[in-house]
Amino acid sequence: MEVYIQMNRFENKIAVITGGASGFGRATAYRIFSEGGEVIIVDRDTLKGENVVDDISEKGGKAYFVKADLSDHISIKPMAERISEITDRVHVLVNNAGIGQYSSLEEIQPEHWEPIMSINLKAILEVTIALLPMLKKEGASIVNVSSDGGVVGRPGGPIYDATKAGVISLSKSMATGYAKYGIRANAIAPGWAVTEFHFGRAENPEKTKKELEEMRTDSCVMRRLGRPEEIAAAIAFLASDDASYVTGTVLCVDGGRAGLDTR
Repeated sequence: MEVYIQMNRFENKIAVITGGASGFGRATAYRIFSEGGEVIIVDRDTLKGENVVDDISEKGGKAYFVKADLSDHISIKPMAERISEITDRVHVLVNNAGIGQYSSLEEIQPEHWEPIMSINLKAILEVTIALLPMLKKEGASIVNVSSDGGVVGRPGGPIYDATKAGVISLSKSMATGYAKYGIRANAIAPGWAVTEFHFGRAENPEKTKKELEEMRTDSCVMRRLGRPEEIAAAIAFLASDDASYVTGTVLCVDGGRAGLDTR
């Protein structure tokens, strides 16, 4: 049996990636560009976002930056309007933007809820609704970035994990609600990975990044942390026609943590 590997899965397709200036989002932008796609990066960090766009453009690709702070729902309509000036159709939407909040159950305060709920969960729905007319044009794939924390119980991040579990549930609702438009919706649940999310605010980010890359961990059966490119590869699969019969599911990319004995 012959196997053909298609490396242009996103040719003539346009992908919108929220939180695309760094981490999983940036890696996904490069992956989709490498397979022939155009990318629109949505992020609140103008410098990092434009750097990614400039680099992709210099490499011969097509990329655009749209500034938006998705924690503020008022910014979502202007974001959609700006994207509509770039294109009238969107084939891939990667809802990747997110923030963390870590505390024990008894340490949770009322003010902890709103910021993380706004960007990790509400923004996914609001962004998708705002772009729905463009997603409907030719059918599309939505990939919502959850977390292994949305699949397994953890003591230190109840609010964060609750939002990420909500992302999985929301993805299933999108799959059932949008199938009639030729739209698939799935969630991806990454494990602990080497991204700015974990080393960006360290006193010495490069040193911390190297330590994370070399770290051995008992949190998953592969005993190491994931790489952004590994998460991006899984997102690209769900976003592509290779996953044309996959919708309403969650793909765990966690080195074998969820559901496995890591002892």
